[in-house]
Amino acid sequence: MKVEFVCNRCGGDDVSRDAWANWDTSTQAWVLGAVFDYAHCHKCESETRLVERTFKSERA
Repeated sequence: MKVEFVCNRCGGDDVSRDAWANWDTSTQAWVLGAVFDYAHCHKCESETRLVERTFKSERA
């Protein structure tokens, strides 16, 4: 089952979360190190609380 995260105000899925990425020299890639509480909705242009819901594919 796939999930998506959406804005609790408008339901938009164009959302971001504040996080740290750490450089991994052995893989030569950025690795997610920590995810923080701050979330932003790009549709509302404001801070939000993310809601997790089941992702419904466009192909049903």
